[in-house]
Amino acid sequence: MTRLLEFLRTVAPFSELGDEDLAGMVGRFEEAAFQADEAIGEFPQPGRHGLFVIVEGTVTLQAPDGEDLEERGAGELFGHAIALENEHRDYRVVANEPGRLYRLRPEALDEIIAAHPLIGHFLTADPGDRLRALPGRKTGTLLDLPLRPPVTTSPDTAIADCAALMARHQVSCLPIIKDGGLVGILTDRDLRSRVLARRVDPGRPVSEVMTADPLSAPIKGLIDEALVEMMRLGIHHLPVVNAEGTLAGVVSAGDLLRLQAPHPLRLVRDIQRAADVVSVAALTRQGPGMLAGLSRQGSEVTEVGRIASMITDACTRRLLTLAEDQLGEAPMGWAWLAFGSQARMEQGLISDQDNGLLLADKPDPDAADYFLKLATFVCDGLDASGYVYCAGDVMAMKNWRMSLSQWQRTFDGWMLEPDPQSVMNTSIFFDMRSVAGDKRLVDKLQGHVLSQAKKSRIFLRFLAGESIGHTPPLGLFRQFLQEEDAGKGKGINLKKRGVIPIVDLARVRALESAIAAVHTEERIRAAAEFGHMNARDADDLVHALRFIGNVRLRHQVSLHEHGQTPNHLVDPDALSGLHRRYLRSAFGIVRTAQKALAQRYQI
Repeated sequence: MTRLLEFLRTVAPFSELGDEDLAGMVGRFEEAAFQADEAIGEFPQPGRHGLFVIVEGTVTLQAPDGEDLEERGAGELFGHAIALENEHRDYRVVANEPGRLYRLRPEALDEIIAAHPLIGHFLTADPGDRLRALPGRKTGTLLDLPLRPPVTTSPDTAIADCAALMARHQVSCLPIIKDGGLVGILTDRDLRSRVLARRVDPGRPVSEVMTADPLSAPIKGLIDEALVEMMRLGIHHLPVVNAEGTLAGVVSAGDLLRLQAPHPLRLVRDIQRAADVVSVAALTRQGPGMLAGLSRQGSEVTEVGRIASMITDACTRRLLTLAEDQLGEAPMGWAWLAFGSQARMEQGLISDQDNGLLLADKPDPDAADYFLKLATFVCDGLDASGYVYCAGDVMAMKNWRMSLSQWQRTFDGWMLEPDPQSVMNTSIFFDMRSVAGDKRLVDKLQGHVLSQAKKSRIFLRFLAGESIGHTPPLGLFRQFLQEEDAGKGKGINLKKRGVIPIVDLARVRALESAIAAVHTEERIRAAAEFGHMNARDADDLVHALRFIGNVRLRHQVSLHEHGQTPNHLVDPDALSGLHRRYLRSAFGIVRTAQKALAQRYQI
């Protein structure tokens, strides 16, 4: 009994139960041996066959026609419904070598499932359902914050009376309410920039200077999400509304800053105020430790990726301001472009830099020299801040400073005459976002690219073929394929073989539908709305991306905490049995999505 109990502690999903629960069920298992080439059983779907747990040896799951489906070994199960690439399959089991197993008869399994629904869900759920059922993040909601009763006024209140009201109650913002609903907000900053600086008559109604229709957050919304929105918009006050839409209070940057120290809002604020490049670099290098702290506190990969990218954005913008202070005003309009993971808002604890400069016109020699100096200043500063130079030279300080028309011609060349190099460029350049400067230039470029890509069927077929080439790391029998990297050990490369296949697939879907979103989850959701993906398949893919990303994030956090450089190689043996099974489910979802894309483009 002791030996069986110790064994079950390592087998998913029994490993998720406590010792007391396991001790109560070990007597229901029957031990049996099997010989090489022995036919252990046939399992048509649906059926009631009980459950088999392999202790020693390996078996092969075969389709009725003899096709080998999957190999399973010690600690793995069979007998239950098997879904391979989202399709339930009839199968039989043949032993590859002598071994042993434990069996639960159908009636014993039914009783265990009745007492422990987790077991039943694991055995019957499709891969996407398994991932959806995983526990969510542990971070709190805005409901957990001590929100003070809001001080409010109406839109026709005089500006001077609003200022007096804010002073009397010692608040830095004033929500504006009409007919019970939030219609605006007035802050200290508004009073300075919109009233005093413009010498507006303080007797005028506040509706003339308030921020109308401000962003608000639901009271049951996550603190992480509120933080991300405040960082994205650069605001310091966020109204919080009840389920019925009435104002519950206002959360301030100070409220969030008091939750923990250091905090991303404070770090971004300090970067924005840094006096020189050395200070910017010192502050930005605090980012990985802060992101690791957010992960430990329960933040998941989606929020951590957004916050990491906002820290990079803040660093870039401050460096651009310092460069302009040194070089003087730019000779023409420009925009700083982020590419790759920064553009997608999906950075992690480690990242290089991928960027470019978009200029309003073709520069003359003097303007060209100015923008070279500007780009070099910023790229050198980013490197000093921990964003190492791009190994492929995709940087504004290299060749990627061009006018709008030049950028358009470059993208047109890639799409109209696709070749392996141009298709490879899409993994970087076709994920673009404006970080600073004239965003209208970026909107024009992105609009042109999306319009051209949607019409370029040959290019999209090349792109789809390239994306399918990045396959999940599952071998012939769904065993994990590992790789070695000098100095980093051996494991599954969850970036190259896990995250990138989903990112690539989402990019194809976005370009074929002219979807402007660059965040991978947003692209997948939008593709479903356009009808190019089944809604359930899209949701499965989003949850697969989150699970793979969270495993990689926790791996990187662990390395960071042990003083090692984070990487993407995860040892599957370091994961629990349950997480290994979920990882296979996630990779299976990716395979299914890639097959659908291959069928669409007849690859």
